[in-house]
Amino acid sequence: MNAVIRQLLPSDKNFMESMHTGMADDYIIRIFDRLCTGNHVLFGYFINNQLVSTAGYTIFGPGLAMLGRLRSDIRYRGHGYSKQLTKYVLDQAFQTKELKWLGANTQADNIPAQKVLNHIHLEKQTAFYGCTAKRLDVLMDKEPGWQEVTQKELKNKLLNTYHIAKKTFFPLECYYPFPSLSELFQNDQIKSWRFFQEEGLPPLITKKDIKKEIYLHAVYPYKDLFDRRGLWETIAAAQKDLQNQCPDEEVHIWIDIPASIINHLPENHPFELGSPWLLYGTGRDTWLNN
Repeated sequence: MNAVIRQLLPSDKNFMESMHTGMADDYIIRIFDRLCTGNHVLFGYFINNQLVSTAGYTIFGPGLAMLGRLRSDIRYRGHGYSKQLTKYVLDQAFQTKELKWLGANTQADNIPAQKVLNHIHLEKQTAFYGCTAKRLDVLMDKEPGWQEVTQKELKNKLLNTYHIAKKTFFPLECYYPFPSLSELFQNDQIKSWRFFQEEGLPPLITKKDIKKEIYLHAVYPYKDLFDRRGLWETIAAAQKDLQNQCPDEEVHIWIDIPASIINHLPENHPFELGSPWLLYGTGRDTWLNN
């Protein structure tokens, strides 16, 4: 048996297409070229020139990366190839000396993926629901919205006070939460984010994201999510503004709700709920000691 692990190139797409993953429409195949270039790195485990498992990572700003694209050929499962490959990818990622933290995000009902992540000593960090909705009318009580913060210095101060100092998990994109390290927040991104605040209280941050649909991604990872007056009105107003900027597409809402407070949602809530997402991760120091 000839076993080889190597980095995949755009020219390897035919190997990816020949895998039997049991997935009818795998987005990895559609954007394969992109996942092999730029800030994306993809590796493959080959048995006798047959691609049997894939895994890779994406760099999100200096010092932070997210593991993903775990796929396996159903004809070769049960031999530990995915565990071997994922451990290899983890070690390769940390060869970049600037990398401080690497994570992986999977749903709670994906037990095989969790076994792989536990095997490579990634620790569970947090659990949350990626909640989506078209409208928020049932959550609003006609409260006044919050005032927008536009000054760069004040935006940075809010991030430092309510995210970095409080060690929140910040969803940089839909599906991609990270620990709130200072390296996560880049000026060019912050410039496009909108901040809203009631004086002296945690802020709401909204931003545009595209995951097939266009989303107004609302960030408010605090326990008083369902107690803050005017919060849902502020999100709805930001959605309307984004909708006016995108008149040809329907703008949806995405908000990540911590699993610890999901049972506080009212019965008539508008969100689509699936299996909760589990964030795993490890820092460089922990990796060095394993």
